[in-house]
Amino acid sequence: MRRIIALLAMSLVLASAAAVAAPQIAVDQETYNYPDTIEGIAVVHTFVLSNVGDQELVITNVTVGCHCTTTQLATDRLQPGESVGLQAMLDTNGFSDRVVRYVTVESNDPARPRLTLNLAGKVVERQPYQKPVGDLFYDSYLLIDVRDPAAYATGHLIAAMNAPASQAKAYAAALPPGVLTIIYDQDGSTVTPVLEEFRAEGLASVYALQGGLDMWQKSYGLTRMATGEDASWGAFLDVSGARTDSSSGMLRYYDVTRLRTDFVLIDIRPASVFSAGHLAGAVNLPEASVAEYVRTLPRDTPVVIYSDDGSESDPVAESLQKGGRRAQSLLGGFIEWRKQYGNCLIVASAS
Repeated sequence: MRRIIALLAMSLVLASAAAVAAPQIAVDQETYNYPDTIEGIAVVHTFVLSNVGDQELVITNVTVGCHCTTTQLATDRLQPGESVGLQAMLDTNGFSDRVVRYVTVESNDPARPRLTLNLAGKVVERQPYQKPVGDLFYDSYLLIDVRDPAAYATGHLIAAMNAPASQAKAYAAALPPGVLTIIYDQDGSTVTPVLEEFRAEGLASVYALQGGLDMWQKSYGLTRMATGEDASWGAFLDVSGARTDSSSGMLRYYDVTRLRTDFVLIDIRPASVFSAGHLAGAVNLPEASVAEYVRTLPRDTPVVIYSDDGSESDPVAESLQKGGRRAQSLLGGFIEWRKQYGNCLIVASAS
């Protein structure tokens, strides 16, 4: 009888031990209450996930709500006592007042298979002269002049990169895929093979400027044109992304009247900083020269100005707006762009 009781007791102890042995997920804080944030500035926070159980924790899935993204976990398997950071970013563009977004983490924790993390706070209205980086990203494009360098130096569109047709394949491979790319020659007669080359290198969204530079000058003269070589173009810092061969697609045109209403981008950071990396197509000007430069553009030309964090470009854009110009400052500046988009569309000056 005593032996039976002892065996039963041992069985209960073993069963209890087996029940205790399990992974257990924990987080340093389930809700991050972010400070009041201007609409368009991204909220970024890193949640620290830990395994406080005594078996391996496997994170099987991470899902996010609208306008929220997460970085990939360094590891999805945590041994007892190990931790990993999960960075979440909330794009506040388009929101106002109190905004709460959720991140759900699924794991093999039997007691808590779904863990919900929260980003909560208040989004405040931005100023009319401020442009969110998300809006600029949506509006961005690459402008490529495929004529020979001598013709380019004689006169080209502001923000146009010179990529001679004879080197189209090499240039296409060095451009970021997925970005709207507009190419032009002198009269539109030689762009088709270049466009085909670009598409064969995986640049899917490529258009030819209808009628080329001749059509532009016939319509607008020397408006928004520059002369000389442009040393601001060098290597893109990030050309990652999916490349899809679409060389069999039909020729698509970009109308000059539409290009006429696109923005001019101005970088007012120091020249040395600009050279290390700037947004593609940006013109580098000292802050004191911006107003004079803008006066050379048609009055209805949209202008986007940026500095390092927006603090220097904000008053410039505000002053230009008060003077009747369509000027905006990039909200949060170059720092905010990199926070949200990394090195996408950032190019170093030619050495």
